[in-house]
Amino acid sequence: MAKDETHWVPTRREYVRYGGAVVGGGLLAGCTGGNESNESSGASTSVDASAATEAGTETGSATTGDDSYSVAMEPAGTVEFDAVPERWVAYKSGYGDMGISLGVGDGLVGTDRPSESFALLAKRFYSQLPGVELDFGDVANIRADGEAVDKEIFYEVDADLHLMDPNLPVVYFDWSDGDVAEVSRNVAPFFGNFIRRARDDAWGESYRSYTLYEAFEKVSRVFRRRERYDAFERLHEEVQSRIDDALPPVAERPSIALMNGGSDPANGTFYAMDPTAPGYEMKQYRDLGIKNAFEGVETGQYGETDYETLLEVDPEIIVFHWGVTYERDAFREQFVAPMLEDDVARELTAVREENLYPGGTAEQGPTINLFQTEMLAQQQYPEEFGEFPGLGETPEEEEQLFDRERVAGIINGEIQA
Repeated sequence: MAKDETHWVPTRREYVRYGGAVVGGGLLAGCTGGNESNESSGASTSVDASAATEAGTETGSATTGDDSYSVAMEPAGTVEFDAVPERWVAYKSGYGDMGISLGVGDGLVGTDRPSESFALLAKRFYSQLPGVELDFGDVANIRADGEAVDKEIFYEVDADLHLMDPNLPVVYFDWSDGDVAEVSRNVAPFFGNFIRRARDDAWGESYRSYTLYEAFEKVSRVFRRRERYDAFERLHEEVQSRIDDALPPVAERPSIALMNGGSDPANGTFYAMDPTAPGYEMKQYRDLGIKNAFEGVETGQYGETDYETLLEVDPEIIVFHWGVTYERDAFREQFVAPMLEDDVARELTAVREENLYPGGTAEQGPTINLFQTEMLAQQQYPEEFGEFPGLGETPEEEEQLFDRERVAGIINGEIQA
């Protein structure tokens, strides 16, 4: 990525300012501030030296005088804060869900098409959490009326923090390095790391990727909500332990064909995905130790395949990525009905047994991941985890993988001992 040679000066928001990752005004992939590069190798660093409670300095945050603090994360480097950001923007609901999980959802002021993303997630998942009230009616759509994301919307939203990888606007918005540096300088910094899936060469020089919970821990430092992070981590470990105890041996697990939501069963066109791929997009599949039915199978561009290849593979379960974003009848009309009506498709084990399921959204933080893990567990192992009740339905309490009230309590700061 090309450098921007303009001179960098502190942001006009004096309480949030960039550290070492800004070089000559340009945000360079792979460049990190402070001692973050040492953290990648597991070395102890000065940034990771202090520890305190949620009310004080967070673990992994360095104090810089008075009430200021700093948090380091590749590729942003070290970002200094003189106060906790109150207004923040997230590109999608991955990092957005992290903020909501930490109880700062009311500070979300901008995201990509909130009426199509967060509003849907609120209907599907957040509504099941007692006492968690979220209103996305006033959240700005950073995509505005077109397909492009103009930097002017960031001036209009006027946030204190842009919770996204600083290289993301270059890759997804077609900005220049100079545009990113300008918005960082004049509005607020970018803080995040693209971890939905593996990054390609468009992201510049290689830099560290984090797991969902590693990134979530960084975000908890920024918002000084470490106790909520710790509570989520404990719950996540308990859920994963329950899953691990219930999973059958690998040889006895059903094979799953994960199909992109852009698949068109009515015309016999499918796009196979790798559910074992890195990134939070596929976290629930990896955590449930699924067997990828298409492992080693030759497909076309973007995983394109057809009924004949599906018949050769003959998966026991077929899951459609993003299926959770459909209403029940619409999902059945788009994906299930055409397969039940096709002569070749009816020969498939998954079709004969009607194991055709909606998959999760690719964008998930800790709360959405709990719901989507439960959903997949019930689709894959109904005897162990209960029958999947269907889109828009809440499982019976005794068949829930996690306690909704406990999650709501964490979000609201009422944390169980």
